[in-house]
Amino acid sequence: MPEQKYGITAYYVAKSLNLAEIEKKNDLSLVTKRRNSLFFQPTNDRMAAVFSFGVVVLFNFDEKLAVKFVKSVAKYGEDPLEKPKTDEYHAVIDPEQKTSVEFESVRIQKIDQEAIHVISEVLAQSVAIEYVEERVDQFMGRFERIYGDLERGGRLPVSDVEAKKMIGAGRNVIQYVVTKLSLLDKPDSTWEEKDIENLFMGMRKMFELDDRFRALEFRLDFIHESSELIMDILQNRRSMHLEVAIVVLFVIDIVLVLYEMFFRGGHI
Repeated sequence: MPEQKYGITAYYVAKSLNLAEIEKKNDLSLVTKRRNSLFFQPTNDRMAAVFSFGVVVLFNFDEKLAVKFVKSVAKYGEDPLEKPKTDEYHAVIDPEQKTSVEFESVRIQKIDQEAIHVISEVLAQSVAIEYVEERVDQFMGRFERIYGDLERGGRLPVSDVEAKKMIGAGRNVIQYVVTKLSLLDKPDSTWEEKDIENLFMGMRKMFELDDRFRALEFRLDFIHESSELIMDILQNRRSMHLEVAIVVLFVIDIVLVLYEMFFRGGHI
């Protein structure tokens, strides 16, 4: 039997997806519900995984069906993207070969739900990390500009409101990575089947999830420390403004007293 090749596409559509609402739809052929995902199988050779951290992965969907499916679940997303971020991969079905993970495709012996789910989860995490990496790079660039202005002028070149928005957005990214992306968790099926565990580990290695997570963790620490520094500067700036205001009020009070004494004939 000749090998068969199927396309797998991951779509990062939103910060998160409401799985409970998506589950209520009766026309999506739900077959499996897990802690952070829903798995659908409209036909024997077509599958879809929807992950709570905002990613949809489609196996063997043509473009028209893919657009329709993604739109049907994206409306249940928090902070949806105008245009989903995508990543493509392939699965080669070859009964005569052992399971192996290659650069452009993964080779498996049959279309298996557990195998497709594991492949989908790694692809989903990979495209989500890529989106986060781009966001973090933006924050790094903004902090670098702030540090440059601090070095040259000795002042924080942003307003309190702008700084707070930056800090809030940065910590939002940290919260997403830590609590939603579950990068350090293994699918339950990997504890039950050795072949599935090997497939999962091979996929993680191919997509360099562990290395990318460590690099991301380092940059997120930088953002966190930079946020703390900016908060300290803001607090010092507010304290200085308060001190200046007190001095100004004190001077005004003295001026008023002197005015009363010398221009209105007041007495001490």
